[in-house]
Amino acid sequence: MAELVAVFLFIGVVAYAVLGGADFGAGFWDLIAGGAKRGREPRHLIDVSLAPVWEANHTWLIYCLVVLWTGFPSAFAAITTTLYIPLLLALLGIVLRGAGFAFRKATVRTEEQRLYGAAFAVSSVLTPYCFGAIAGGLASGRVPTAGNGDAVSSWVNPSSILGGILAVLACSYVAATYLTVEALHRDDDKLYRYYRDRAIAAGAVTGAVSIAGIFVLHADSPRLFDRLSGPALPLVVLAAVGGLVGLALLWAKRTVGTRVAAAGAVALVIVGWGVAQTPYLLGTHLSITEAAAPSASLAVVVGVAIVAGLLIVPSLVLLFRLSGRGVVGVGDRPFRGSVARGERGNGEDMTEGEGTAASMSERSGTAKGGGGGGAALTKSGRGVRGTGADRAPAVPLESTAVQGPPRHRWVPYALCAGAVTATAVVGARATRPDARWYRELNTPDWQPPPWAFGAVWTPLYASIAVAGGRALNAARGPQRKALAGEFAANLALNAGWNNLFFRLRSPLAGLAGTLLLDASNVRLLTRVARTDRKAAAILLPYAAWCAYATCLNASIVARNHEPRHRGPVDG
Repeated sequence: MAELVAVFLFIGVVAYAVLGGADFGAGFWDLIAGGAKRGREPRHLIDVSLAPVWEANHTWLIYCLVVLWTGFPSAFAAITTTLYIPLLLALLGIVLRGAGFAFRKATVRTEEQRLYGAAFAVSSVLTPYCFGAIAGGLASGRVPTAGNGDAVSSWVNPSSILGGILAVLACSYVAATYLTVEALHRDDDKLYRYYRDRAIAAGAVTGAVSIAGIFVLHADSPRLFDRLSGPALPLVVLAAVGGLVGLALLWAKRTVGTRVAAAGAVALVIVGWGVAQTPYLLGTHLSITEAAAPSASLAVVVGVAIVAGLLIVPSLVLLFRLSGRGVVGVGDRPFRGSVARGERGNGEDMTEGEGTAASMSERSGTAKGGGGGGAALTKSGRGVRGTGADRAPAVPLESTAVQGPPRHRWVPYALCAGAVTATAVVGARATRPDARWYRELNTPDWQPPPWAFGAVWTPLYASIAVAGGRALNAARGPQRKALAGEFAANLALNAGWNNLFFRLRSPLAGLAGTLLLDASNVRLLTRVARTDRKAAAILLPYAAWCAYATCLNASIVARNHEPRHRGPVDG
């Protein structure tokens, strides 16, 4: 029962980080948007995006506090009596940013707007930093079981500083991604480029700080480092892959799945932290069962959490859907595809009334058989015969519109099957799982048996051939050549990993190869999805297995720091 309550608690933590974190990150971009004139449009997008949902997102903070003090009262007491300074600063920041956001829109004078805007923006940075610092203090074991720990060093230390900086950066990345998608929904190319560039920059900086943070954790939080490089490593690697997928979708101007990829990357990082800290609530001590309330209290918490989820989650989903459609919120929301009837056709310079009149006249002319300038097209593509200048000139169709499917559709499938077979043969010849140096490596418990790799790769290679044939049949001209090159590069990286790992006897080189393969998979999926979405769906298991292989390779690297058996190749 205690573990179930801990899961419910962590679900709330993840939800607050993904939803409330986006609100905090929007405040960061508000802070650095520039002066009143320069930052008017970016700030307006922030206002209309946050207005419907910013209060609802803090529901998860209340949920987390209630579950923590009811389900784990001793841990709640220890945290609040030790980390009360960052907790008070975070709560003060939440109040100030809410007041600043509300009053900034209600005031008229520029000086007051600047004051309230500054309160909103600065508090939006202070609050996530304090929450990250609290997480760092907990993970490093600086909160004693009895509470009343050092009020300063518990949250002013290397792990807490790293946690605070990563919290601000992660919130900024998620917010910029959400705002980029919002700009795409509004067909605002200028704001799309504005927030896309900032999302990419925030994602890159977050990745760099995360890599640098490995050394900080190794020195300051050794247990957390060991767990992150052990059981939680697959989640960390998947988070990195999710971040790369989100950035690729941003660059490709995709709205479907972009926010999910960004939010999933942040959620996986937090879940990885939770897995690394298990089974302790205070990082290195006070286990979940030791801190749990009596069974009767835990049962009530579980029941209340289930009822609250059934009531709150559908309401929040409805709110987000209405906000996304523009039904609630501030300002007009012209979405893509909502083209007025009078705006269709060739009348770029028409007003709305002229366009409507033109369309009505065109429909009338068509119904009468094609008088005047409204030459209707028959099924064969010929216009109804008109008189002299009334006839519209013939407009040549684009070449891609008249090109049919390739005459020999089996050729791409055959070529892909041959390329995949060659890749499998080259990779298999390099693989030596029976070599002595490989058998003596320290491998994780979750590594599959040797026979499983062949059983998995056989259908995966077949799926690559099928997806490649479908995508190449659907592509045309330069797009087909680029897609073929992407497949060739991906298969070359696929075969190269076996040689890097087994022939060089270097797990580190193999890890570099798998990371390159994962990046190639993201590019390949993005390009294939533009041509044939079913082919992209067929490739998803292949990309997922490669990500799993990256996790496995990274775990082997972490478990085998020193080079082994650099002698002659054995049998």
